[in-house]
Amino acid sequence: MGTEESQNITRRIAIQTIVGGAVVGAVSTDDVSAASHVDTTVAINNVGASAWTVDTVNGTGLTTDTDTENPTLTLTETDHRYRFENGGYPSHPLAFRNDEGAALLSQSTTGSFETDSAVNWVDDDDTVAFTLTDDLASEMAEYHCTVHSSMVGTVTVDEPTVDYTPNVGSVSFTNPDDGAVVTTPVSFEMTASNFTVEPASNGVRDGAGHLHILVDQPAIEPGVAIPNNEANGYYHYGDGSTSAEIALQPGAHTVRVQAGDAMHRAYDLTDTVQLTVEANDAPTDPEARALRIADVNDPSELTQDDVTATITRFERGEAVDGVAVTQDDVTTVITLFGRN
Repeated sequence: MGTEESQNITRRIAIQTIVGGAVVGAVSTDDVSAASHVDTTVAINNVGASAWTVDTVNGTGLTTDTDTENPTLTLTETDHRYRFENGGYPSHPLAFRNDEGAALLSQSTTGSFETDSAVNWVDDDDTVAFTLTDDLASEMAEYHCTVHSSMVGTVTVDEPTVDYTPNVGSVSFTNPDDGAVVTTPVSFEMTASNFTVEPASNGVRDGAGHLHILVDQPAIEPGVAIPNNEANGYYHYGDGSTSAEIALQPGAHTVRVQAGDAMHRAYDLTDTVQLTVEANDAPTDPEARALRIADVNDPSELTQDDVTATITRFERGEAVDGVAVTQDDVTTVITLFGRN
C-alpha cells in the first residue's frame, strides 16, 4: 500500500470517527442523565459478618466516622445524589429502612421508594445510587445488611437551614455597565455583599454559594434549582469564580447574575444589565468562516488536528470573530477536510 493511499484511509477513518462519535458526543454534553450524575460517593465494606465500615467519602452531603464499625451516616443535603460502592457485595446486600424496619431501598428485596422516579434508584450489583428526596429523607432511619442482623447502622438527615430570601445581601455586575454596547466575547465581572461566594464543593451553607449568569432568561424563583444548560443561556460558576467570558450573538440581550447554593438552588439575590452586542467583521460565507475558525488560508491545508481543534472550540462555546462556533461550522470544517 502506497503512502498516499494509506493517508487517504487514515483520513476517512478520522472523518468517520469524528462524525460518528466526537461531534455527536459534543452535542449531547448538556444532556446528562440523573443516573450518571453523582454528588457523593461512599465506599463501604464489611468486617466479616459482624459490621459495616466506611472506607472513603468523596463529595459533600454526608458525614461519618471512618474509624468505627457501623458508624452513623449523617446525610446533609436533599435533592442530592448519593452512590454507595458496596465492597461486601454479594455476600452482604445493602438496604436502607425506616424506623419500623420496612425496606425503602434494597439490593435483595423491593423497597418502597425504588419505583419513585425522583429517587431514581439504580442497582448495579456492587454499586447503588439514589437521589435523597424530602420524602425519602423523612423515612430514612437505618442502613443494614439484609443477611446479617449485626451489620446495621443509623442514618440521620441533618440538612442545613437556608434562607433563600435573605433580608441582607446582594450580588451585582461591576462590568459591563447597564446599557453598554459591547463586542463578543463579553467579559463579565461580578461581586457580592453580605454573601459568601465559594466553590460548590464546600457544600450547602446558609448565606453562601456560587454565582450564575442567565442570558435572556428570567430570574429563578428562590429555592428552585437553576438549570445547568449553557445552550439555553444558563451559565454556572461552581468553582467560585466572579469573572466570566461569554460569546453572545449580535443584538440586544438581558443578562443577569443570580446567586445559588451548592446545589444550584436560587437565592433571591440578582442583578440585571441590558447589553447591545455589535456585530464583528466576520466572513459570512460558510467555507470562508470555517477556514477562519481553523486558522488556515486554503482547504488543502486542513489537518485532522484542525478538525479536532474546531470540535473543541464548539464544545467550549468559544467564539471566532465574535460569533460562537456552531455545529454547522464543525460540519463545514469536516467536509472541507474530507475533500483533501
